[in-house]
Amino acid sequence: MQYQHPGPEQGQREKAVFRTVPIPVSAFDHIKDTQRAIQARTGRAVTFNEVFATIVYEHKQHTQNTNNGEHAHAPQQGPRAASVPR
Repeated sequence: MQYQHPGPEQGQREKAVFRTVPIPVSAFDHIKDTQRAIQARTGRAVTFNEVFATIVYEHKQHTQNTNNGEHAHAPQQGPRAASVPR
């Protein structure tokens, strides 16, 4: 599985919104674990923001598939929590 940065189209950047948002430590830990797993799998550094966007994108895809009556998971666009070593 190859890491793909979410966005309007591959290689394009979306505009960014900057907010200070408190998140639970468990959510932060999940994002960091996912970040490390992507870096280990791909051999390239990814930012916290890229990982956060990937997780949100995957959730959006999953929600859209569920709402369309599809119960299977969306095609992976990035890391999955199950692949994170503990």
